[in-house]
Amino acid sequence: MTMRTDSTESLRYPRRRIARALLRGGARLLIALLTRLKVRGMENFPRSGPVILAGNHVGVMEAVLMAALSPRQVEFLGTGDIPIDPTYARIVDAYGLIPVNRGNLDRDAIKKSVDVLRQGGVLGIFPEGGIWDPAHMDAQLGVALISQRANAPVLPIGFGGMRGALGSALKFRRPHLEMHVGQLIPPAALPEGVDRRQALQEYASLVLARITALVPSSELAGQPEELNYRFSLQPDYQSSESSQPLLADKRGQVFARLLFSPVLLDALHRNLQLPVGVWINPPANVSSADFTAALNAVLEYLEHNPGFFTYRFGVEQGLELARALEDLRDILANARAVGGTLRLSASSQARFADGRSEDYSLNFAITPQ
Repeated sequence: MTMRTDSTESLRYPRRRIARALLRGGARLLIALLTRLKVRGMENFPRSGPVILAGNHVGVMEAVLMAALSPRQVEFLGTGDIPIDPTYARIVDAYGLIPVNRGNLDRDAIKKSVDVLRQGGVLGIFPEGGIWDPAHMDAQLGVALISQRANAPVLPIGFGGMRGALGSALKFRRPHLEMHVGQLIPPAALPEGVDRRQALQEYASLVLARITALVPSSELAGQPEELNYRFSLQPDYQSSESSQPLLADKRGQVFARLLFSPVLLDALHRNLQLPVGVWINPPANVSSADFTAALNAVLEYLEHNPGFFTYRFGVEQGLELARALEDLRDILANARAVGGTLRLSASSQARFADGRSEDYSLNFAITPQ
């Protein structure tokens, strides 16, 4: 990374020209060989001047297509709060990105993004801020804040067929992919007398709505309209609180949401290397020690990155989840003290526009041994 020492620009654009040219060229070749790609709206890409490319996000292929097919080099704003998946880490390191500590106000990432745009550059961003709950996430304010500060328009892009696409491509199944480029959205503005945060949120929501309108209808049909979670934790021993839920309903429901969030669990397990494997496809019997170790590890991580869950689940549910982890730790300690077993049941129900529903459940015992 090349840094400037003056106060107005801290990141040069473009950078890593040779490495990025090689990676983009290789990506274009592999896309042609390993996928069946349909692209429309390429004429909407501005040939000069600052622009923010904003797309929907369910995997890694959106960034690959954005980088490979853009007529100009793209500088990406990407994850900085968790390590990159080891599968892609070398490629990401070679290309480079602007790391952002999601869930916390990362002034350095915002400044570098604005720097790129003020030099007439292209910034790639995914306004939902992650892939843990596609189609059920609010737009993050970052795209609006950066657009307003850099006076840069936003180019919405809708992707389709991305879920599992990389794995299919690597198995030579040539998945069908779509990339639809929309019309430019003028830069975000903050008129006098308006609430700043509200104006930025409205702009971010507009960007996300324009992206969603470009996503193929078949892709949207595969996303549930409603998600509901249930949770129960019952003792197999006499307890003075046996008639009351051991874990408050709201906290139980948000913990169930975590249990049915494979992307988040994978990030905790693979990227952060926390011992939460007992929450991923748990066996019929889980030891209290292993379950408690998972709780302790996540709570310790939250001390260093308190915004991890509030960013992903919203402030209210994120805080409730942190409290749920603390409560569960105390409940397990009490059960262990009397040699008792706890029965955990959790379920998830997804409802779709066509009337379909998908139900999933987990049932296992947390034993003192």
